Amino acid sequence: MIDAAVFDVNETLFPLDPVRSRMVDAGLEAHRLEPWFRAVLVDGIAAAATGTLVTFADLARHHLDIEFDRAGLRAPADAGDGVLEGFNHTVAHPDVRPALEHLRAAGVRAVTFTNGSATITRSFLQRAGLDDLVDDVWDVQAAGRWKPATAAYRWAVDRLDVPADRIAMIAVHPWDIHGAMVAGLIGGFVDREHSGRYPPGFRAPDHRARTLTEVAAQLTT
Repeated sequence: MIDAAVFDVNETLFPLDPVRSRMVDAGLEAHRLEPWFRAVLVDGIAAAATGTLVTFADLARHHLDIEFDRAGLRAPADAGDGVLEGFNHTVAHPDVRPALEHLRAAGVRAVTFTNGSATITRSFLQRAGLDDLVDDVWDVQAAGRWKPATAAYRWAVDRLDVPADRIAMIAVHPWDIHGAMVAGLIGGFVDREHSGRYPPGFRAPDHRARTLTEVAAQLTT
């Protein structure tokens, strides 16, 4: 049994379909979402490894320009704002509400912690009617370091004022689970792709399942 659950946001709580749609509207092919998002994460994580803090939005705009270059296109002047606006139209995965409700019924505190924006996360939670099930909304700008840097998770542990081994990190990203476990948290991996795969050399998650609901149930038994 845990005392608190920390949820990743992008792809864990919602898919990026509206962002993909905005990219297509701007003139890019739909398949460019994945390399764009991956490049943003790689640079943000690399910055964290060197003790540097960057913003998700700045990296997102930078790599969007690169995707336009690769496509042989000239980026519209408002392309960055237009694509990022997609984050304001995301819809929760169907397993988010039952997972949060299960944790609330079990007396587990739930917070979100994203490499993106706390403001966008709050907007998402309000649109989805989930804000009353989440106790705090955090981002790495407040923490001073991107996940999966150990300092980011320790900041979250300090804020929760709960021993790290009583806190679970729940995410679809193995690097997030690995980073949290190195920092002493419990790892709850959601295998949304149903691949059954996990990177070699990473710490194996304490709990894993195909849905948030299943992971939440495992963490409270």
